Amino acid sequence: MFSVAKAKRQLQMFSVAKAKRQLQMFSVAKAKRQLQMFYLCESEASATKRPAGTEINHTLW
Repeated sequence: MFSVAKAKRQLQMFSVAKAKRQLQMFSVAKAKRQLQMFYLCESEASATKRPAGTEINHTLW
């Protein structure tokens, strides 16, 4: 009985540790993805903002 209880406890501990690790990995991946999206949105926004008078003249093409 002792070895069965020990095996069950080890399996539970392994499952909990695995779940925590997966949750951490998910959180890190989600944070990185959100950060990448933020940087992408910021770079697109700054690329489209031009000071007055610096617009591209399409008649020169």
